Amino acid sequence: MKKLTSFIILIIFLGFQSLFGQSAGNVIYNNPDLAYPQRVGTNVNLSYDNNLVLQAEVMINVKATSYTVIFSITQNGKTASQTDSLMNLRLTTVKQALRQMNIKESNFHVDVISLVPIYSLKLEEKKFSKTANEVPTGFQLKKNVHILFYDHDQLSEIVALMAKAEIYDIVKVDYNLDDIQSAYDTLRKTAAQIIKMKEKEYPKMGLHLEIQNMSDGYNVAYPLERYASYTAYYTGSSVEEVRVAKKKKEQAKNVYISGRNQTINIQTPNKGDDDSEFIIKQADKSKTIYYNKIPYNQFDKVINADCAEPRIQFFYTLKVRYAVVNQEKYNEIKKDQKEKKSAGWFKKRQKNA
Repeated sequence: MKKLTSFIILIIFLGFQSLFGQSAGNVIYNNPDLAYPQRVGTNVNLSYDNNLVLQAEVMINVKATSYTVIFSITQNGKTASQTDSLMNLRLTTVKQALRQMNIKESNFHVDVISLVPIYSLKLEEKKFSKTANEVPTGFQLKKNVHILFYDHDQLSEIVALMAKAEIYDIVKVDYNLDDIQSAYDTLRKTAAQIIKMKEKEYPKMGLHLEIQNMSDGYNVAYPLERYASYTAYYTGSSVEEVRVAKKKKEQAKNVYISGRNQTINIQTPNKGDDDSEFIIKQADKSKTIYYNKIPYNQFDKVINADCAEPRIQFFYTLKVRYAVVNQEKYNEIKKDQKEKKSAGWFKKRQKNA
């Protein structure tokens, strides 16, 4: 029965580990701390000297209204004229393909970067010496192509047609928005609503708030700024290390691993044990990047939170400072205001009489 219980616990544990791995993704291998979540804290509105600051943090994910992709082109040739002609031939192919995609010529811009000569070394042998001289062998022309488009799904098609012209280097993709002010207006309105909602909770506890001042601030994060890199792999023990460890019934001692393709020495403590020397050749791991959006956990509200495509993230913070009085003091203030109002009304009546 004890063995059965242990087996069931093991199955549950392995199932949980498998589920966690599927939910977290391979990025967890580069961030092992993600596998051991820390206890999270909360933001507390503290009151000092009868003052209180309420804060509202709001984010909105906004879809770009257009996109600009930049490609880098390099062309080599024997002469400057030949180099420019070969470059123009490739660009003409691109323009024709873009017209078929209904991308206007006005949305296509060529930015000239450089035209420089290419040199190589020529060895000259003399009677008592050898000299290597640099001699011009051709020219290299670099240009950047800017393409403006409005449907993000067109990007894959643009990349494919650029490849037909032997253009492969994507420099970057910019996300454009033609109405930034509208996003800020929505954030301000939402933050004010959140502050009003928080204010309503204090009178329920016998505390009353009076606004003294306020401050606010904006910021924005574009997708280009939110990409991060990672390498997904997991390295276990080597075959030789496991073999030696099994033979000694314990982990091998004095194991040195340093750098790439280095000699590994496993020295056993007892004479007659299997001393091994071998080479570890580490494989090149595939490195990639991924979109790492700003997490939602710091915000009171996120507008348009459910989105798969990378978006422009606007965020706004509103802070309001209040004077805080308890119920007794609040009643006294109201009583004084009522008496002053009554006295003022009586004086005004006497004056009119």
